[in-house]
Amino acid sequence: MLSRRRLAALTVAGVVLTYTGPAWADGGVTECDTMICLDATDTDTGTATKAPASDQVKPSGAAAGEPTCSWHGVAWPCSNADLGWFNNADGCYWRQLNPQPPAGDPSWSGHQPGDGAVYSAVCLTPDGGMSSSPDQWLQNPPPGYGGGVDVAALARQAVDTMQLTGPQIGMAPAPGSTGLVGMPVWMWTTVSPTTWGPNTKSVTAGAVTVTATAHATQIAWSMGDGHTVTCTGPGTPYEPSYGAHSSPDCGHTYTSTSARQDGGKFHVSAATTWNVDWTGAGQKGQLTLTRTSATDVAVAEAQAVVKP
Repeated sequence: MLSRRRLAALTVAGVVLTYTGPAWADGGVTECDTMICLDATDTDTGTATKAPASDQVKPSGAAAGEPTCSWHGVAWPCSNADLGWFNNADGCYWRQLNPQPPAGDPSWSGHQPGDGAVYSAVCLTPDGGMSSSPDQWLQNPPPGYGGGVDVAALARQAVDTMQLTGPQIGMAPAPGSTGLVGMPVWMWTTVSPTTWGPNTKSVTAGAVTVTATAHATQIAWSMGDGHTVTCTGPGTPYEPSYGAHSSPDCGHTYTSTSARQDGGKFHVSAATTWNVDWTGAGQKGQLTLTRTSATDVAVAEAQAVVKP
């Protein structure tokens, strides 16, 4: 509550809002229905004493030429060091509590610390005053929090710096050689931050920093013969010692030749699905992306040699 501060008035965009009490007794504030209130600094008389101009709360913005928000046609600074960030949708200043209440506090509404956050709100009232609301839990900050920075857009910028790609395709038989009908084909990708992850990057705009972490969840291999193989891991690179065994986690067997395909080869494409988890300015979210690579493979029928 601002009632614990020596506050007399809130001067914003030329509008002065004063506490209209009365809520004074025994030299102190016994109740305060608005957030614009005074501590009883004159304990001898029990009289509320208006704080000097230097002690008045003046949210930054209006005088400094910084961005202003609007509520019922009146301009309000979009931020204030004491009150937080202004939400045009509800006419309230919102501030994330620091430190956050302990686990089990009623303000969490049954949620746990780390799942969203608890905020205080100071709202404009129809009679020209301001009132406080009970501290409350929100999954994500309200609109305008963080100075209007588009946190999700920052997350996408972070993803752009990752340079995520489709698989660095590995196959056996290798592209450029010829496989055989009925023989197992192994598929995999080289594992790196750009081809499988994890990959973490941060982007900062003003006072807001967003950190994003990407990791691949699957690769969908379109084998060119009408079949698709979905692998939930990067696959196992083939070694000559494996012989004619099938891949343990990502493989395919062709049942026809590629002779009738364009160029006499199957066109193989591999699409990696990336999940990106991001956090910043008390918000969090997830993006899903797809990156594709491709190659061509030739498949022939084995020719039996019959001796006379």
